[in-house]
Parts: sequence; C-alpha cells; structure tokens
Amino acid sequence: MRPHHLLLAAALLVSSAFADSFDCRHCEKHLLPQPIKIIAGRKYARDRRVDVLHLKLDVTPDFVKRTVSGTATMRFKPIALPLAKLELDAVDLNISELKAEGAKVAEHEVTNEKLVITFASAIAPDAEITLTVKYSAQPEHGLYFRTPEMGYKSGDTQVWSQGEAELHRFWFPSYDYPNERFTSEVICHVPKGMQVVSNGTLQSEKPGAAGLVTFHWLQNQPHVNYLIALAAGHFHKLEDRAGKLPLAMLVPPSHAAQAANAFTDTRKIIEFYQKEIGVPFAWDKYWQVYCLDFLAGGMENTSCTFEAADMLFNADTEELRTLHRLDAHETAHQWFGDLVTCRDWAHLWLNEGFASYYTILYEEQKLGTDAMKYSLWLEAQEVFGANDTRPIVWRDYGDPMQQFDNRAYPKGAWVLHMLRSQLGPDLFRKCIKTYLERHRSGIVSTDDLQDVVEEVSGLSFDQFFDQWLHHGGEPELKIDHTWDSAAKLAKITVRQTQKLSEQVRLFRVPLPVSFHVAGQKEPLRFTMDVSKEVEDFHFVVPAQPELVRIDPDYTVLAKVSFTPPGPMLDEQLESDVIGRLLAVRTLDRKHIAKLGQILREDKFHAVRSEAAKVLAKIGEPEARAELITGSENQKHAATRKAVVQALASLHTPESREILWKMAQSEKNPAILATIVETWSARPGEPTVSEALKKHLAASSYQSTLELAAIKTLRAQDDESAVPAVLARLQQPHELRGRDASTAFDALAFLARRPTNANRDAVRDFLAEKLSDPRRDWRVAAAKALGTLRDPKALGLLDLMLAISSGDRIDPVREASAKAAQDIRAGLESPADLKNLWDRVQQLQKKSEDQSKEIEALKKKPQTAKK
Repeated sequence: MRPHHLLLAAALLVSSAFADSFDCRHCEKHLLPQPIKIIAGRKYARDRRVDVLHLKLDVTPDFVKRTVSGTATMRFKPIALPLAKLELDAVDLNISELKAEGAKVAEHEVTNEKLVITFASAIAPDAEITLTVKYSAQPEHGLYFRTPEMGYKSGDTQVWSQGEAELHRFWFPSYDYPNERFTSEVICHVPKGMQVVSNGTLQSEKPGAAGLVTFHWLQNQPHVNYLIALAAGHFHKLEDRAGKLPLAMLVPPSHAAQAANAFTDTRKIIEFYQKEIGVPFAWDKYWQVYCLDFLAGGMENTSCTFEAADMLFNADTEELRTLHRLDAHETAHQWFGDLVTCRDWAHLWLNEGFASYYTILYEEQKLGTDAMKYSLWLEAQEVFGANDTRPIVWRDYGDPMQQFDNRAYPKGAWVLHMLRSQLGPDLFRKCIKTYLERHRSGIVSTDDLQDVVEEVSGLSFDQFFDQWLHHGGEPELKIDHTWDSAAKLAKITVRQTQKLSEQVRLFRVPLPVSFHVAGQKEPLRFTMDVSKEVEDFHFVVPAQPELVRIDPDYTVLAKVSFTPPGPMLDEQLESDVIGRLLAVRTLDRKHIAKLGQILREDKFHAVRSEAAKVLAKIGEPEARAELITGSENQKHAATRKAVVQALASLHTPESREILWKMAQSEKNPAILATIVETWSARPGEPTVSEALKKHLAASSYQSTLELAAIKTLRAQDDESAVPAVLARLQQPHELRGRDASTAFDALAFLARRPTNANRDAVRDFLAEKLSDPRRDWRVAAAKALGTLRDPKALGLLDLMLAISSGDRIDPVREASAKAAQDIRAGLESPADLKNLWDRVQQLQKKSEDQSKEIEALKKKPQTAKK
C-alpha cells in the first residue's frame, strides 16, 4: 500500500469489512440500517436492574424543521437490588426537564449514549417509580421525515419510526434492548388532515392546541422497546376484517392505485396462521402502513407493520411482483418476534427464521407443494452462496444489524423445516403451540425452544441444535451409487467433504433415499444415518432401480453431489420439482431436444426457466433454435423474463431480432425493462437509440423504464447521452431512494472523460445532491463523484470528510472517502497528489480537533432541575 493512501484506507476499513448485504426475498431486511457503531467482543444479554411497567410518549413532530419534541413517562420497579442509579439509552437528545414521583432525583448526566439519573437515596426493590423526561431531538436515526422540502410530493408528507435493532434511543429515552417487555401508549399531535398510527387501539382523536389534532394510542399488552411504532402523515386507507380482527392498509395517496395489490392476502394469511400455529392472533388490530423510502422491506411492530412503499406494484407486472411473501413474513412476526421475542441478538433466528419458514408454509397454502419446495430451493441457494461458516447463534457481532443475514433468515427457516421433517407436521405443530403458549408475552432463547421440543416429543435434540445452531456450515455430501445384481443390493456411498474446523464439524443427518423399481407402485424408501466422513449403506432391492433419489422430499439442508447415470436421468426428469431442477442442470448438448421440450411443456415455471438457462449455456445452433421456439407462448412472467435473459446471453443476430420483436409487444414493464437492458450490446444502432430516448422520456411507475434506459446508456458508454440523462434527472420523477445510486453512477460514468463538455454540469448536479436532505441521495452523489473522476470534486469531498461522525459509522463520509481515494488514484502528477494529500491531512487534523471539542461538551454533566 502506498503511503499517501494510509489515511483513506483506514477510513474505509470498517465499511469494507461489513459491506456485504443479505437479500431476503421475504422482508427485504437487507435494506435495514447498516451497522452504526462497531463494538468488539462477545455480546451477551444485558442486566435488567428494573422492571419497566409502562412507557408513555407524548410527542409533536415538526415537519418543517424535521425535529420532534415530547415527554417520555416511564413507570418502573427495581427488580431485586436497591437502585441508586438508572441508565436509559438516549443519543443526541436535548433534555430540558426531568422529574420523578416516588423518588428524589439528585442529578442527571447526559453522555454520548446514555441518560444517567442518580437518585438522592437508593430505591428499594418493588417500589414503583414514575420518571418523566421532557426532551427534543433532531433524530439521525429511529424517526424519519418525508416532506416536500426533501423532494417528496406535498400530499405524501410522512414521518415514521424504525426501531430495530436499537434505534429508538435516537428519538426518545428508553431501555432500548429486547430482554424487557412493557405496555405502552403514544400520544401524537399533528396538523389537521393527517392520520397517526401506532400500536394497540386508538383511544381518542380530538382537536388540540395550536390547531393540531391529537391522536392517543394504547398498547395494553407488553412488548419490547424496538416494537414501538409511530407513523403520521397523509394516507389512503383500505379496510377489511379477519373474523372480528380489524385489518387496514394505508399507503401514500400517490400510491392509492396500488393499494389493493398489496392487500389481497392479509386476511387469508392470518386465517391460515391461526389454524396452522394453533394460537390466535394476539393483538387488537392488524394494520399495514406503507412508508416512503422505508429502510426495510417491512417491520413487524405489534399490531401495525410498516412496509416499504418502494415495493408496491401495478398488476401489469404479473407474477414478477407480489407482496404476499412480505405480507406473510411480517404477519408471522406478530407471533414470532412480537408475542415472544429473542432475549438478545445472538438468538435473532427465533424471530427471523420462524417468520421466513411460516412464509414458506403459506406459499404451499397459496400456490401448492411445488411452490413451497421451490421456495426452499431458493433459500438453500442463498445459504450455499453465502458460504458462511459462523453459527446461527453467534455472539461475536460488532453491531446487532450484522445478525440480519442468511444465517437468521434462510438457514433459520431450513433448521425449522428439518425439525418439522423429523417430527412430522402434527408433532411439530404441537411443539410450536406449546412453545408460544408457555413463553407468551416473554423473552426466549434457543434453549427454550429445544426444551419444549424435547419435552413434547420425548426425543433428544442435543446434537441437532448443537450442529445446526451452535456450530456453522452445512454438510457437503458426495454420493455414489452401485448395483450388485447377484446379491440384489443397492450400495450408496456417502462422503462428507465440507472443510472441517472448530466451527464446522462432521454432521449427523437422517438422509432419506428412495429406489424406484419397475412394477412397484411406490418407490422403496429408506433413511441413512449419516455421521461419518465416509460411509457405505446397503439396501435390499428386488430389482435394479430405474431411479435413485437422494432426499426425495427435500428435508435436509446439504450440498449434494450426485449425478445419476443416463437412463436414471430420464426418469428423474419426470419426477418431483426438485428432482427435475437438479436433472435439468446436468443436461448437456446431447439433450438439446429434451431441453426444448421441457422449456415448452414442463408444468412448473422454474423448471422451464432453468431449461432456458441451460440451452443458452450450450449455445449451439440447435440449442438456440429450441430457445427461440420455446420463447413463444410463455404465459408465466418469470419464465418470459428468464427466456429474455437467456436470449440476451447469445449475442447473435437472430436473438437480437427476437428480443426486438418481443419489445414491441411486451406489456409487462419489468420484462420490457429487462429487454431494454439487453440493448447494451447494440450501441450506435439508430432504431435502438431512438427507443432508448423514448424510454428515457417515459413516466413509468417507479421509473422502471427510465432506469433501464439509463443503465443501458451507461453500458453502451454513450457519452452523447449525458445531456438527456442529466435533464431527465433534473426533472420531477418517481426515482426511488434506493435507485438514486444507479442513476447517479450512470450519469457520472458517461461524463467521466475530461473532454466531455458536460462534465462540469454533472459535477455541479452531484455537488448539489451532496447536501440533499435524503441520506441515500447524499451517499449516491458521493459515490458518483468517485465515478466521475473529476479532480475538481476533491474540494467538495474533503469538506464531507471533515464532518466528524464521532465513533459512529457515517455512510456519507465513507462514500466520500472512497470517492476521494478513487480520484486521487487516477491523478498522474506526484506534485498535485502531494498538495492534495497535505490538504486532506490539514482537514483531518481540524476535524479531529473539532470532534474533541464536541465530545467534551457532550460529556459535560447537566444538573437536574428542581
């Protein structure tokens, strides 16, 4: 590493270490806030010095200043020991008044992370105290405004909260950790015409002071702190009922036309879960609020889930877009995560794994067994692709958000699927019902689940929980089959090939195998108790099997390497959906006609899609012909999209012609956008250029087609498009916050050459976005300036680097550091480089001095007001 990069490299170290995000198909929690502060060492549940009985928030958001002022009133009792000092989580709160009933406050101190209250004398255990804190804040996290001043439509003004994992501390003082439950109420004062949604039941809505309207919500069942919810603003509302349970869907008014698409499954999901789980829905209502530029796909606040308006869709996207999985995931949390909650973040899978698995069970209820197995297939691919050897129950995370990954979601779901497969559906259902009823309104650990399963089933699951939850990795099984015709014995050899370590051990798994024999109506089924590095299993079979299937019902999370011989492969192509998917992946140029038949005729869309991919991979003229023939009359949108992607990978005149024809007739905007992006391989063609101009000027929902055109122009490296792209981004558009990075990067890339006449204009545009109220846009602008590679932007980026974020991770500052590094790496003059480096060192020194002054001021104690 060159010496002049040392400072920037250090600044980037934390961000690069935790840059990976996990894309959960159900709840999109890869969009959740990234880690904000990395703390080394193993993490354990906090001490509970007090039992919080009730928390009351009385708040007034200021939509212009984007601030909140309010009063937090907490009732609590010391648990077992006298309490001389109480520490509440509070970050960047301005405390103006503090008082207590039942105790005398001697003083209070505001630190970087805490509000510390010292009492004149220690409070006896079980003595009930009421603490009242008056405060104000301009929250950096936890509470988020969406206003016209920020670029949102005036009729869509909103403010909403997001507490998970530990973010509520940024807008009210509290015990912000999941091992404490209490009842709550939220009183919120907003301008007339707005609605307020919170947990529980609405107690009143009435005129208040200063022309505001006061909403009073009460949640009379205990829950943890991060599940407190507040959303206020303008909404379009739909209503329904599941029995006597009130249901509602609230969306921004500008998305009213999409609301019904998001509300089609809610009642059915709740009715299915109540039957499947055996425990009634616990809360007084179930409302869903769609929030603009929400940080996650969804958040399961008790009785009122918040979800991302980004995920709303029009019906013309067909099967490519659905919200039933998000709906099912967040609704499942009302049982798993809300009714019972993980006691600390090491056990997060008890929230997310359960929600992910019950989503899969609803998939079967809605779309059938093939759809369920395909969901399990996709979850398994997520786990295998991550290649993560950390255990699910893991205490070495630096920030709780690092737990929201493939281990908690798809792997957690698979652990439950394996458990259900071993117990059987009825016994599994009994175990889960007992688990929920026993720990209702409580906090749980993985041991609590294991204890119930063992008690109800009478079986030991020590090894199961140890290998799947307290150790990492998955079994990798290389399997061979031989047939002894004389002895009528089928031999299966199983080798565990995963790399062994302290975290990853040899697994013990019950691995089913089935033999299909001519003349037998049903396959012969056996279970191999796999536990060694290499094992042989022998089975008496009346005749040579026509087909051998390993784990035919898909019950074990394992990377299985087993390729049946040719005749068996043909049989497998007629078997279950997982068998067909596995078989299609093994086909080659000898099976082109068969692949074409599968593409045209297989009953499940994913198998047809897989056939399209394999034909494109083969790429020979016969395969291309089968792919083109199979592209016709594909009704399922997912297969049509797969065919488009397969055709695009061929790069032949005939494939380009087919794609062009498809673009003229395709009505699905998501598929049309995919076709538009295939034009990246056709730069300079007049008809393509004209079509791109048309799509760039379009006004599609969520800017789907405009973004496709911008991405295509970037791929074509057509710098003549800079004025048009810049003009489009300067106009009003439906660009989602998460898409800003894509659009800004494309613009900067196209204008990156020093000879581009529009480079200064692009830099000015991005510079303006560096001060945008939306953090995602500031991050996108900083990253794009790095793509632009304009040395004139270094001054702007240096200013961003000089803004201290203390010991918290600041995505804007990190993006600016990376952009500045990229620009400096492209400079040729050592003298220029030295001057610029001297400048950044001066700014860094100034920033450090300012940080010390600010930290000293923050640590200055505040004297309690009498």
